Amino acid sequence: MSHKCCSGESHDHGDVPTAKEIENRPQECERIVRRLLERIDTHVASLAKSDLSINWAEMQLVLLALDADAEGRDVNVHLDGGHEISAYVRRNLFDELVGEPSNIFYTTQVDAKTVRYEALPKDFWKECIALLRQKLTELRQRD
Repeated sequence: MSHKCCSGESHDHGDVPTAKEIENRPQECERIVRRLLERIDTHVASLAKSDLSINWAEMQLVLLALDADAEGRDVNVHLDGGHEISAYVRRNLFDELVGEPSNIFYTTQVDAKTVRYEALPKDFWKECIALLRQKLTELRQRD
């Protein structure tokens, strides 16, 4: 199967199927970010029932932790420290959001009888995090 790799050159990897390209990438990213925003809203509403909240600076730390996780870096620097309850709130929201890529699958036909399920590609997840940051900033500016 011939395709262009990150080097830009076409070459053959044998019969190993590559992951399916995400169709309608901008629309898919918007859909995923809407889902993430709903998760955040639910989380914030749950916090409010316990007289807790998450402020803008803490939300930024959660987003930085999502970026770090997507790049394989340590997330604890963003989630731990400060007031114990604030750290708990940040960690819970992070845990809620970081699991999303594993809940979204794409399929690759391996052969006539076999379909392989692919998790959300890391580069696409990074795009979604960037759009989430943009949407949250826009929502904050409206308030």
